[in-house]
Amino acid sequence: MLPPRSLLFPVLSAVFLLACGSSNDVGSTGVTKLTSGSGGGGSAGGASGTGGHSAGEATGAGTSGDGATSTGSGGATSTGVTGSGGSIIQPDAGPSDAGSSCKHLNIGILGNPGSNPSSNFATWLTMAGTSVKRIQTTATEPLTQTTLQAFDVIVLDWLTRDYTSAEASILSGFVTAGGGVVSMTGYDNNTTDDWHANSLLSPLGVGYAGPLLSGPVTSFAPHPITAGLTSVTFSGGYGIADLGGGQSTRTPVAFVPNDNANVPVGYAVQMGTGHAFVWGDEWIEFDSEWSTLPEIKQMWVQIFGWVSPQNSCGLVPVQ
Repeated sequence: MLPPRSLLFPVLSAVFLLACGSSNDVGSTGVTKLTSGSGGGGSAGGASGTGGHSAGEATGAGTSGDGATSTGSGGATSTGVTGSGGSIIQPDAGPSDAGSSCKHLNIGILGNPGSNPSSNFATWLTMAGTSVKRIQTTATEPLTQTTLQAFDVIVLDWLTRDYTSAEASILSGFVTAGGGVVSMTGYDNNTTDDWHANSLLSPLGVGYAGPLLSGPVTSFAPHPITAGLTSVTFSGGYGIADLGGGQSTRTPVAFVPNDNANVPVGYAVQMGTGHAFVWGDEWIEFDSEWSTLPEIKQMWVQIFGWVSPQNSCGLVPVQ
């Protein structure tokens, strides 16, 4: 059985575990109460270049949305959780096990992968115990409620087009009802492709804006997504604007310095019972970055731990 989110928060170790919790709200009991400051100085992590992009991600086996079985080995004692006492995580018999204490995570990735030839993001997610299906890879596919109902979390990757206001309402309804969304951009150096995500994000009260920025990101606000992070690559991405409105709660959690100001490049959004994380770059999906910046994998574990619906199984990355 993959670990439930409320039992264990990831720490810097060979394997990062994240539990599913009774609440995702910052300041609630259990795992999501754990926060940290910006931490010590991390290693420089800016990747060079963000040239033209083309589809190049290997999908691998088990990337359908039908739910792959992932079996853990042995229990682990939870550590680093603010709250009472440690808990024991039991092994998971798989998503079809009626006695499972957490729900297998189904992820839908909208759009095409970025250009980096060693980007195997979907394969990595599958190996970490989830099911992944890439959809909306051509401009002719409509986004409907039926499209989204098979998934727990939607990742906005290199989108092919602007979406209609009706389609944006479908996505925001998905979040309001408890779904999770993760958004990336920065694929084409200030071309229209970099702004497609704004058409879907506007009901959530955030949007990409401003000139191209480069990091790395070393300034973080305390949040479950940023716990323990000191340096994350950011190269040729954008700031994120708060569009206002009362439908969502928006919290900037990561920053890049520009013109003597810290520009938000990571936003945590809560809307209804769901959560979204909006990031201003796409380099975090390229596993070529992870060998020198292992915190990127930690960040992904924590992103999915926060945006995933309650009682969803956390990611268990393979070493």
